[in-house]
Amino acid sequence: MTKISEIAKLCNVSKTTVSRVLNNHPYVSEVKREQILKVIKELDYTPSSLARNFRANKTQTIAISVPRFDHPFFAQLIKGVSLAALENDYKVLIFQTFYNSKNELDVMEKLKNREVDGVILGALENEWDLIKPYLKYGPIVLCNEYHHSASIPIIGYDEFEATYKAVNHLIKKGHKNIGFCYDTSYSQAQSQRKEGYLKALADYNLLQNEDWIFGRGFSIEDGFRIFDEILKLKEKPTALFTGNDQVAAGIIKKAMSFDYKIPEHLAIVGYDNQLICQVTTPTITTIDIPIMELGERTVIELIKYINNEVKLKRDIIKLPTKLKIREST
Repeated sequence: MTKISEIAKLCNVSKTTVSRVLNNHPYVSEVKREQILKVIKELDYTPSSLARNFRANKTQTIAISVPRFDHPFFAQLIKGVSLAALENDYKVLIFQTFYNSKNELDVMEKLKNREVDGVILGALENEWDLIKPYLKYGPIVLCNEYHHSASIPIIGYDEFEATYKAVNHLIKKGHKNIGFCYDTSYSQAQSQRKEGYLKALADYNLLQNEDWIFGRGFSIEDGFRIFDEILKLKEKPTALFTGNDQVAAGIIKKAMSFDYKIPEHLAIVGYDNQLICQVTTPTITTIDIPIMELGERTVIELIKYINNEVKLKRDIIKLPTKLKIREST
């Protein structure tokens, strides 16, 4: 394998001069530069990216942790992150936490051990006090999650406004008994959604019914379960904000098997605007969010901090959402 020292000897220059040419550094005469480039080409020399990154104290690798990548939302998020990383000459390590706090800390250890240059947290499984000490090893960005005091960039959506918009739509359709679904009660993003739900009810003097709040809503199967819970209620909601298109599809499928008419007996609003919304019968009204853009924007922000272009600080970036009205309402 050709070494820089060999190129330097053949060109009668120092290794520093060869290195400057390889890194497109100024202060090398055009004559010398052309001579060195010619020898590099003749010897078919390829610089060691590992050595170059080691000298720069970088791995050109970022990590993203998500609860699971088989969920359509996180699959699209990872796609957006990966595309933006490639465009900026970065590789991406993908970690699934499966909602396990220890798995999330394992990702943080990658940052501590200098195996990655920065971390994107697609969820937050630990208390912030356990994550904060890792900031001395590199930048961390929260994506699709919120924390009231985390001293890092937070990139996501206005969960409060999106939910208020969805519930307001149901109220305008004449519904008074409106239910709410969430995935995890400890998520502050989910808390913001609940606040939006409650504010919409309060603005129209509608009462909250705890029986109409359903937890652990992640998948189509959870939609089946939530509809079973609705069936058992003496007083049932006539509309539901599911917060998840998969859950919405599951509820619709199970409801139809019990001769429920959607939206006449039960109106449904999802969240994410996944493709499944267009193939169910009826199609699903949902909150449309720019998932790919979220992933791309998060990578761009993270690289700024990796390159020390800006100082890491709390900065909340909210991407726009819109209500996509279809047949389920």
